[in-house]
Amino acid sequence: MPRPAALAAVALALTVGLALGGCDLVGSSAPPTPTNTAASALDALVPSYPDPLSAAIAKKNTVRAADAIQALIASTEIVHVDDQSKLVAATSSTGSFYGVERAITTTTGFDAILQAQAMEKLLVQAGWISRNSTTNTAGYSVALTVATTAGASVLLLQADEAPGSPPAILIELESPDLPKK
Repeated sequence: MPRPAALAAVALALTVGLALGGCDLVGSSAPPTPTNTAASALDALVPSYPDPLSAAIAKKNTVRAADAIQALIASTEIVHVDDQSKLVAATSSTGSFYGVERAITTTTGFDAILQAQAMEKLLVQAGWISRNSTTNTAGYSVALTVATTAGASVLLLQADEAPGSPPAILIELESPDLPKK
């Protein structure tokens, strides 16, 4: 059976503690104001292009976004990156644009399909729109677009787990068409 003096001492300690420390009982304080740090962390995944768009700005912003997208893959899993980025000349049906094409070979046993699907989810959260995706046991492919001031940017993300070759992820990112001269 508790002693009255001990109970009185505990009550006094609680009273003094609450008086000095304020009344911060669980659930009694206002909830913290949410911050938008997640959105700012995802901003690098979306290219921005001013209107009018120049070839130099298209290159800079497309490469920057492709670098951020590639950074979603742990660097410890990357064995080799084959980068074929370039300014693509206009044709009779399309304008010129800057394109980044990277074939990223990963370590044996790496689940490239799961990685690409996770990347797609982050890209959609960042503002990309998923247009079409396909999945099978050896691969995954998704086409995404995002609207910018200068026009639409297109991203193709593919994962390849074909038997007999190391897993790989392909990133193809295109800037909007450059203005005709």
